[in-house]
Amino acid sequence: MKSDSAAPGKNRHLITMLLLGLLMLLTVAAIVVTSVIILDSTTREHRTLIIENTARLAASRIDGNNVAGWLEKGPDEAYRSTADVLESILRNTPYLQYLYVYQIREDGCHVVFDFDSVDQDTGELVEGGTLGELIEFDESWEGLIPTLLAGRQVDTLETVDTFGWLLTRYEPVFDSAGKCVCYVGADLSMKGVRDYETGYIIRIAVIAGIFLIGCILLGLRLYIGARRADQMDTLIEQQKRDKKFTREIIGAFAKVVDLKDTYTKGHSSRVAEYTELLARELGYDEETIEKYHDIALMHDIGKVGVPDSVLNKPGKLSDEEFGLIRSHTTRGYEVLKNISLMPEIAIGAYAHHERPDGKGYPQGLKGEEIPRVAQIIAVADCFDAMYSNRPYRNRMNFEKVVSIIRGASGTQLASDVVDAFLRLVEKGRFRDPDDHGGGSEESIENIRSGN
Repeated sequence: MKSDSAAPGKNRHLITMLLLGLLMLLTVAAIVVTSVIILDSTTREHRTLIIENTARLAASRIDGNNVAGWLEKGPDEAYRSTADVLESILRNTPYLQYLYVYQIREDGCHVVFDFDSVDQDTGELVEGGTLGELIEFDESWEGLIPTLLAGRQVDTLETVDTFGWLLTRYEPVFDSAGKCVCYVGADLSMKGVRDYETGYIIRIAVIAGIFLIGCILLGLRLYIGARRADQMDTLIEQQKRDKKFTREIIGAFAKVVDLKDTYTKGHSSRVAEYTELLARELGYDEETIEKYHDIALMHDIGKVGVPDSVLNKPGKLSDEEFGLIRSHTTRGYEVLKNISLMPEIAIGAYAHHERPDGKGYPQGLKGEEIPRVAQIIAVADCFDAMYSNRPYRNRMNFEKVVSIIRGASGTQLASDVVDAFLRLVEKGRFRDPDDHGGGSEESIENIRSGN
């Protein structure tokens, strides 16, 4: 008669696996929801900034001392010149739907400028008003009239009505006496935001789904290994397979990052290889070297949360776009921090842009406060950022790259890791076998990437 003593252990392992599966599912769901919230917030902030700056720019181009004369006597040369400037702003500002200038009185809005525009939802021409035309207040003005009559600032509004889904900004224009003589009205279309967010949700859900499936498969393997714990040889062999499988999952996710960031294809793998070289030169044991290699593979996983339009933009980024790129460190940390199988894997993603002089991000850590693996990845990452071809530039001259890294020792990069890098250069490592000289001499400071 067979013993049932193994059944409680089997059930215990099964329950544990189911609970872990549920936890992973909740984690993936949290990642997806958090990513969507961040995207929605970032998009709204970006478009709000556009509409506010556009309204201010248009208001700054209007001489408030002329408004009363235009309304009383009609257009003059100054009026026509101002109209040309405002229409140029309307035609050249992304997403800007309508631009108009009204003088607000008790009886309604008196048109100063109002330009024709094409409705971005229907494609129909929307004709603007004429100078001096009276437009009566409708329901959309309810609650705003006292503030506008008083010449005070109104917060940016979000409306959905017959004119579509719009962000609206009213910017006051003052004369030389400090009196508000009219308002610039600017309407920014939010068309396409929901479609973009839906596409983003699908992409992040697919990536998260792959991650979840990988974790489930890994959990199944661990479950099988736990059931055979009484067979030491089998358990050891299973652990080896699990380790290999983990590295394959990590490698697969590194490729996901490369698919996301088309301009730096292969970057994660190269940084991992350079990290392994440096760790070995620094005297670490093989187990640590292998671990550092895996951590380096995942250092840019946070880029899956950065919009494609920013991540794959060639050339120099704006300050706002560079801020989104910088956020990949914290995004990566949030994705990886709860992976208990390798707790250290989040360190590389979070701290590889910290600097010994404290000028790095996201925490501004100094010297030995920076985790060792992040110090090593930083040198590997810096080297590959300069010494790799991109669609919009050639790689930098090898000697110049080495000179830049040498000059960053102790400030941007850890001194002893730079020393190890220079020793390897002397041994003929790091230089591409196909590199026979040449390469770009352009300063790397001209290219603000997130690598």
